[in-house]
Amino acid sequence: MKNIFIAIFCITIILTFEQSCQKIDTTTLGAGLISTVDNVNTFDTLLEVRTNNYYLNDSTAVSRNDNHALGILDDPEFGKTTASIYFDVLPANSGSYPFLNKDSIKGIDSVILSLDYKGLYGDSNSIEKIHVYEIARSASFVDTLYRLNHPDFDIIPTQLAETTVNFTTLNDPQVIKKGTDTTLVNQDNILRIRLDKNLGQRLAAYDTSTAYKSDSMFIQSFKGFSLKIDNAGVRNKALAYFNLSDNARTRLTVYYRVGNTTKIDTTFTEFIYKNLVAKGANLIARNIANTPYAANIAKTIPDKEKLYIQSGPGSYATLYIPGLKNLTNRVIQRAELIVEKIPSAEDILFGPPELFLDMIDSANNIYKSIPTDFSTDYQGNYNAADFGGSIKNNQYTFKLTRFIQSIVTHKAAVYTFRLYAPYYTWPVYSPAVSLNGYPVKVNPNVSQGRVVVGGGGNATSKLRLRIIYTKI
Repeated sequence: MKNIFIAIFCITIILTFEQSCQKIDTTTLGAGLISTVDNVNTFDTLLEVRTNNYYLNDSTAVSRNDNHALGILDDPEFGKTTASIYFDVLPANSGSYPFLNKDSIKGIDSVILSLDYKGLYGDSNSIEKIHVYEIARSASFVDTLYRLNHPDFDIIPTQLAETTVNFTTLNDPQVIKKGTDTTLVNQDNILRIRLDKNLGQRLAAYDTSTAYKSDSMFIQSFKGFSLKIDNAGVRNKALAYFNLSDNARTRLTVYYRVGNTTKIDTTFTEFIYKNLVAKGANLIARNIANTPYAANIAKTIPDKEKLYIQSGPGSYATLYIPGLKNLTNRVIQRAELIVEKIPSAEDILFGPPELFLDMIDSANNIYKSIPTDFSTDYQGNYNAADFGGSIKNNQYTFKLTRFIQSIVTHKAAVYTFRLYAPYYTWPVYSPAVSLNGYPVKVNPNVSQGRVVVGGGGNATSKLRLRIIYTKI
């Protein structure tokens, strides 16, 4: 009997606890506890948001160590994306002849360009045709950090190679012979392209009085490679990503025979992408003609039903909340901007990006980061999930509690917000802060991600600001 009373007592405690928990409104906005909305002490209100779409004049550039995009992505909602790569290679040791004795070279066996494959955005069933060209010596290709929308560089029209690639097969094993005694199994995720052997013959023919005298002299003889994708590919619906900075995986290898009348051996020489002096460019073009995206941006309706957010080089949306100017004195317990993803064509193939929210300070001609609510860790990393830039249950939820409180308490300025999906962003808190402009990566790869979200004029998925507050 005693055990029965104990059991009944425990059940009663559990039920009481559950009922008390249910009175705490966690809302669908995110984790955390807030007071019960009773419309006596604690209130819940929604502020309308006026929205619009714009093209983004993106100054983004891909650095030497970043992944480079290559491919054609045909998206029925957002249009066509074309990405090409330009980069140079140099002898591993400058100032010396990289092959064995020139007089002992009996012939070139093969020339292989290897690229360190890092992943794919889009349709994993894509099969695309890659063309490899030599950058023309007359091309103004002299640096790195070229903007994504930089014009194409001149190339020599006779291609060095072409190959059709199913990127998902790049970790299939291959047997590669290096020398006479060593046989290696292909490392995972390396794309190898066999080039015209005439390139190897040219490289072997150079000497230390000209091309191999220095890196700068070598570039005058061989400017580098251009990788482009053919429009007539089997299925052009993806961007592949390659990293150039790992010299063990990205390199040019020339296999050749050396010897005399009694013995012939096979050996190799490698040319690499030198991280400190390398030159490269990742050029990405968008063509949005005749797409829902283009039609939506062209409209002059001030409260868009749909907002089209495409990762850079892409677009952005402006969000203006007139009700913020009229907030009376109160304690803001929760303030969150709710952005709902809505269905779009083939969005199962083209996933959403991480989003970023900042403010447009027109008076100072800058984009200001949201103080107190947006922050980075000590390494400068953006925590998208904490700020609200990661999608969860088809919704982005930006946490703006501290900033909205500063508008109420300190009469902070009310700006128009900017919502976009950059590769990098440069936080700015005020025109006078010395740390302004420190780059923060928002998305893992350039041009990765796009999403359609409900705008301020959407009937069922309206973009809105929800505020839970207590009157003072």
